[in-house]
Amino acid sequence: MTMGPVQTAAPVAQERTVYDADYFQGRTSYFYQFGGYRDVGKYFTRLAAWFRPHAGRGPLLDVGCAYGFLLSRFDDGRPLHGCDVSEWAIGEARRRFPQAAFVTADAAGPLPYEGGRFEAVLCTDMLEHIARERQGRVLAEVRRVLAPGGRFCMTTPNLGLVRRWIYRRADRLEQHIGMRHVKEWRAELARHGFEVTRRWTYLNGFLPGRLGVTCLPECGIVARKNGAPATV
Repeated sequence: MTMGPVQTAAPVAQERTVYDADYFQGRTSYFYQFGGYRDVGKYFTRLAAWFRPHAGRGPLLDVGCAYGFLLSRFDDGRPLHGCDVSEWAIGEARRRFPQAAFVTADAAGPLPYEGGRFEAVLCTDMLEHIARERQGRVLAEVRRVLAPGGRFCMTTPNLGLVRRWIYRRADRLEQHIGMRHVKEWRAELARHGFEVTRRWTYLNGFLPGRLGVTCLPECGIVARKNGAPATV
């Protein structure tokens, strides 16, 4: 009896497991090697301006908040919360921005918040660090903690030709293992109970332009929590 080839499961991409002082101070990070992770005013202010019209006035959560630089731009009296897998980053966030409530938590859950608590959830430059196999769990947790009709506001690399051409080496060194194309993100969000209401691509957050095209190397998405997700 002739046996066919043995089928083996595709290897699961390995996530970076250490986001410590060395990472944020640039010793083990490609993107932070020049000056470390810091509050670059134009960058975080521009992201806040993009998402403020969609963030409502109620409780706000930043998933993957790092030092809380973006969250601090929403300090208008509403309850502000941030979570990050990095204990180092959360310690820095508490020190720099004590007005908000910060906790250490894995974005894939369970997040330490009750269901329906937040009017909006921010998630910037984080999902690319999560293995694609686990991203559905992140979206499910975001959806759980959002109020009905709440908005999910995200940025992440846009895995198209321009991204591959410009950032191939940087993405490999930074272990950006969960990148997708903006069109794929639309489908993935729909599978988990979200409707994309705005999407754009841009060169980087330091420049003012953003376009409705799908080819630039970064993307921004605003998605509304819908009814029951198509898949769990």
